[in-house]
Amino acid sequence: MEIITLPVLFEGDGMKFYIYPAVIKTQEELILVDTGYPMFLPILEDAFRENGLDMQKLSTVVLTHHDHDHMGAVKALAGKYPHVRVVCSEVQMPYVLGQKKSLRLTDAENKGADEDFIQMIKSVEYLDQVQPLNDRDSIAEGVLAIVTSGHMPGHLSVYVEPEKTFISGDVLVVEDGKLAIASEQFVLDKEKEIEALKEIRELDIEKVICFHGGEYVSENMKEDLAGIIAKGYN
Repeated sequence: MEIITLPVLFEGDGMKFYIYPAVIKTQEELILVDTGYPMFLPILEDAFRENGLDMQKLSTVVLTHHDHDHMGAVKALAGKYPHVRVVCSEVQMPYVLGQKKSLRLTDAENKGADEDFIQMIKSVEYLDQVQPLNDRDSIAEGVLAIVTSGHMPGHLSVYVEPEKTFISGDVLVVEDGKLAIASEQFVLDKEKEIEALKEIRELDIEKVICFHGGEYVSENMKEDLAGIIAKGYN
């Protein structure tokens, strides 16, 4: 088993930064965790090619949650590669399917966010079908879904047990080379965020892959997480 982190460049509205979708490569299949922004499918395809990966062998897309930067390209991907199954947490399903209004959109409108940001959220195309996952469900052998609510209800992370690797989605970030709690600005439930980190700390982890910030490796991950939990949002 191998995990490939894909540094994907976002450029727009005067901003330039990388996001980090991850691919889990087993003997039988490729599993992609998150797809990036709307219109990102060609960029994802280029990233696959550059890393010697074949999109035709992609079997599963795991959506950690329905934010525009995580599921923005999934509709286009599912349309072009109809053999790919898309999974998310059961709680996130109605948002991924567009049956409920985006929580991020509601939050942005309530906070009077920039109109360009609101329009970006509104540009997301929703799926026609998705398969649900619950906490500790198996995605593939040795690959577990871990529900980590806080950033959003039903936010999903992925634990690759044989590799001692945790793909965090947005529950954790890497800032200036250090592992950190998700930005308070975008966390919908701070108490649940802390509770999720406590559960993560119980796992045997040596590497965390964060959608924002990339990879973080530590021989003292439990201590690192304990420090993050203790500090919280103070």
